[in-house]
Formats: sequence, structure tokens, C-alpha cells
Amino acid sequence: MNLKLRHGLAMLGEAAVARIGKPLPQMVKNHDALLISAGQPGGITGVELLGIQLVGMILFPLIAGTLLFQLGIFDFLFEGPKQILVYLALMAAGFIFPAANVGERAARRKQSISLELPDTLDLLTISVEAGLDFLTALRRVVEKHRAGPLKDELSFFFNQIELGRPRRDALREMANRVRLQDLGAVVSSLIQADRLGASIGPVLKVQSDMLRIRRAQRAEKAAQEAPVKMLAPLVLCIMPAVFLMILAPVFIQMITSYAK
Repeated sequence: MNLKLRHGLAMLGEAAVARIGKPLPQMVKNHDALLISAGQPGGITGVELLGIQLVGMILFPLIAGTLLFQLGIFDFLFEGPKQILVYLALMAAGFIFPAANVGERAARRKQSISLELPDTLDLLTISVEAGLDFLTALRRVVEKHRAGPLKDELSFFFNQIELGRPRRDALREMANRVRLQDLGAVVSSLIQADRLGASIGPVLKVQSDMLRIRRAQRAEKAAQEAPVKMLAPLVLCIMPAVFLMILAPVFIQMITSYAK
């Protein structure tokens, strides 16, 4: 994103925070956490995301309203007092969409990490049991790992370690950034094992087995929910076509007989 544009969005967000007060600072803080969880797309900050929301709240009603009005078939929406509600709805959509898009990115990123984590823990367990210490084994696994969100987070973890950050703090920060339950459980187990001086190999093996079970349970749940999710497309798209094919000849015959 252009630096001047980012600066302008940041100024707009800061001005809104300064003018409105209490609710917006908490919103900016939530935006910062959400952006970190989403992998900081575009390198934007929470204040800049708020600025994008405010710009969207102004521009989206103008653009969408103009397009709907030009189509002609939605003229009834812009007649009388109801057009105020239409514009308010478009403003709300323009404000919500940027944050919702970042939230969707964060959800996809968490899902990717959740799917890759059990296999990564398996490789890490094998490396530790082969005689490597935890950090060396993790570095080897990261070097061989395919590009993705999990590799990015582990690489950031190593950068923190190289800067002199204690391992426990770097692990906690990684869990706080991702905000994923599975990764949080692994991090908690590693910190606990480090405090007690326990062997990390068995801890990693137990966590890997638990994550694999959870992944299988999530797959079973998704399979059970699939028929319910298919019901809406079935009713809205397939059933009308079936009824049309079955009943259209009957209606045509009735109309022809009535005309005679």
C-alpha cells in the first residue's frame, strides 16, 4: 500500500479515535490483535484498518447506491423514507466489510496452522528422539517445512530467540499472536516441561497424538454438518428446477385446453 495513502488512513483513524473517544481505542486494539493473527496483511495497523473502514463507510454507499440506481430494477429502494434505511445499511456494510475480510484471512490462517501442526510435531518428535536438542530440531524442521503460516510463525520465533528473547517468552508470544487453541496447548506443555526439567520428546509425542485426534474429530463434525449445509442450495436451486420440469408441461397443457 502506498505510504502516503497509509499515512492518510492512519491520520483519519487517529482523528476518529480522538473525537469519538472510548469505544474506538478498544476497537483499534482488537484490530491490531486481529491483524497479527491474520499475518499482518499489507503491513497495515489497527488505526489504518479503522481508517479504511471509515472510508468504506463513506464511499461504499455512493458507489453501490449509484450502481443499484442505474440498474433501474431497484428504483423502489430509493423512493421515500425507505432510502434512508438503504443508505444506512450500505454504510454499515462498508464499515464492516474490511474488518470481516481480515477476520476471514485470520480464520484461514488458523485453519492452515491447525492442519500442519500435527505433522510438524511428528517430525519434531523424531528429531528430538534422535538426539537433537529442541531448538536445533525445530530449526531443522523449519528449514525443511514448506512455505506457509506455520513456517512464518516459527521463523519469527527463531528471530526472537536470536535477538536474546527467553524461549518461554518467545513461545508465549507466538501463541498470543496466532490465538489458536491447539498451538496454545502445545506451547503450555512445552513451557511446563521446561520448568520441570522433563524430557520434551514424550511431551511432543502426546501433544501430536492429541492434535491428530482433534483433527479427526473436526473432520467428522464437518462431515456431519455437510448435509445440513447442502439443504439451502438444494431447496433454493435444485428443487425449483425439478418442479419446473415436472409441472411446466402440465401448466402448458392446461393453458392450451383453456384457450380452446
